[in-house]
Amino acid sequence: MLPIVWLLFGLFAHGVSSQPAPALGQFPTIQARSLDDAHMNLPADFAGQLNLVIISFAREQQQEVDSWVPAARKIESAHSQFRFYELPTMSRENLLYRWWFDEALRSNTTDKDLRSRILTAYVNKRTFKKSLDIENEKRVVAILVDPKGHVYWRADGSYNDAGTAALLSVLAAHGD
Repeated sequence: MLPIVWLLFGLFAHGVSSQPAPALGQFPTIQARSLDDAHMNLPADFAGQLNLVIISFAREQQQEVDSWVPAARKIESAHSQFRFYELPTMSRENLLYRWWFDEALRSNTTDKDLRSRILTAYVNKRTFKKSLDIENEKRVVAILVDPKGHVYWRADGSYNDAGTAALLSVLAAHGD
């Protein structure tokens, strides 16, 4: 919660900046795979100049993740350099578990466009969370990141209008 307070303070006290916010961390270099079976090296393979990445840690968080999708689609239609992704983040498990998890996600996702945006990542979660200053796995974390891994904005939990207003301010500061 503390990083959000500092981010909001920074946005309102100093104006919106197009510079990354170091306090929000750096997106680490990881490998992920989309539900349409594309292998990706993140953050370099993110398609947008700025990318909303909705990070989840448990199946029970899907409702929080889903709350971001309508707004993300709307923002993407208005900002040509913006893309969004869902990033279910799991610990490195055995190959059988990975296969089962990916197949379960794939069978539950009938929207073909969304399949290319859901990227499963099997990582050392402790290292991953530390690099992004994520304190716990209780809520989803939405971040705005560029392909170099610089983080410009962050919100914890479900979609809300206040967080989106700050996100749109950052996009406007980038000229898109």
